[in-house]
Amino acid sequence: MRNDQNTGENLRSPVSARFLALLDSLPADTPRRALDLGYGAGAYTVALAQAGFTVVAVDQAPAEPLLHRLSPHEDLAKRVTVEELLIEQYPIQEDFGVVVAKDVLHYLSQHDTESLLTRAVQRSCSVNLHYLEVFTAISRTDARGNQIHIEGEARYTPESFSRVLERIYEGWHVTLRWDDHTEQDIRSRRTYFEATRATVVAVRRCPAPSGTTALGRGETE
Repeated sequence: MRNDQNTGENLRSPVSARFLALLDSLPADTPRRALDLGYGAGAYTVALAQAGFTVVAVDQAPAEPLLHRLSPHEDLAKRVTVEELLIEQYPIQEDFGVVVAKDVLHYLSQHDTESLLTRAVQRSCSVNLHYLEVFTAISRTDARGNQIHIEGEARYTPESFSRVLERIYEGWHVTLRWDDHTEQDIRSRRTYFEATRATVVAVRRCPAPSGTTALGRGETE
């Protein structure tokens, strides 16, 4: 990342068209503050700044690639505050109009994942959008085909993660799409990571009665 090269996780990939469409469709009264949890190479942080948000970008990854992308654009750089720390340690203390967590929550424990999302929901008191991409049903293998498990990782199944969303985002409108995801070693092209990725769009437009969360399950691609 420090050498401006891509990674096996494809952190240099552009922001999804779906996410850009969501930003374009936000109501005018959405707070213009955004939180990017796990900024990686900075694609979503930059997109949020370009959309007019002031952004807090949090990650333990090195900040240099993100700062390098921002440096030619002084107007964007002024809108971004970078916090180099573990995302589960970030104290969410304000109402962010947009919260993004892409391909990062699966590294946390279930307790830390759910505490982080709960804090973000508790601070939401206006029009809010949470955009999450979360890996479930993860399978990692080494060069010999043996399974690798990361100690403390959430290890959600699609079913258990769906239940977490129903509980935490009660009263929000939630849509949920699933797709199969694989990653290959750059040199050997061996598949070492497989998962089912959940793409979550949770929208809070106004206080709503409990029990109104809607989970829409899209087709697996």
